[in-house]
Parts: sequence; C-alpha cells; structure tokens
Amino acid sequence: MKTLTPLTESEVKQLVDDWYLKLDVHAPGEEFLSMLANETLEMQLPETTLHGQDEFKTWYDRVIHTFFDEVHTMQSLDIKTTSERADVQLVVRWEASRWQAPAPKSQRLAFDAAQRWVVKRSQLTQKPVIETYIVDSLTPLEGFPSL
Repeated sequence: MKTLTPLTESEVKQLVDDWYLKLDVHAPGEEFLSMLANETLEMQLPETTLHGQDEFKTWYDRVIHTFFDEVHTMQSLDIKTTSERADVQLVVRWEASRWQAPAPKSQRLAFDAAQRWVVKRSQLTQKPVIETYIVDSLTPLEGFPSL
C-alpha cells in the first residue's frame, strides 16, 4: 500500500469551501462523489444516517427537490491534521426556502448547524475526501421555524 502524504489545513479548508459552494448552487450529485469516501462514508444527519455514496445520491436528490435559495455561511471552522486524517469542527449557518404543498407561499428557514467531519486522503485520487460527516446540532435561528 502506498504511503499517503499527510493532509494540509489549506487543502481541507478548500474541500469545506467547495462542499458548501456546491450545495448552494445545487451542483449535480456526481460532482460530490469525488469529495466523499466510497465504502467507508458515514453521514449522520438530523433525519437519517447514510452509508456510502449511493445513499448520499438518493438523499441529495430528495434535498434539492425540497429546498431552494440555499446559502451556507461559515460561522466557525477548526481543522486539526494528523499524519492519517483531519478532524474538522465547524458551525455553518444554513438558510434555505422550502415550499410544502398546498401552502400559498414558501417558507424561509435558518439554522446554525454544528458539525464534525473526518477527512482522509483518498488512496485512489490522492485528494481529501469526507469519510465521516456528523451533524451534532441543528439550531433554528430566532424567529425561524424548525424543520
């Protein structure tokens, strides 16, 4: 097995930035796959836990058909790297709109999402990939509804 170069803080930060940009523009699901570990991926979300890229694709397709006008704004980001991985703790403000039939208008949502990620370097591509993605809390901002 090839020895992998340790991750740098800057390349992990770039992964985080790219991730949220793609979410905001509803990039095609395939564009996320190179950012995610394949067989070992685990995503603990408020509504479900996903394993692997296929479950991510199904979840993502549902999300982009539920929420629109999304904006993710980083509130805090802490990256700690070791020789094997990067541990990421972040809080991102997520704002989105949703329309639930038969409501006459859409509804604006706003949350602070505290998350923990484990990022590793892909054996295949040598690029950083998210292996573990945990949403620890999803706190609605004052005056906004919950999910």
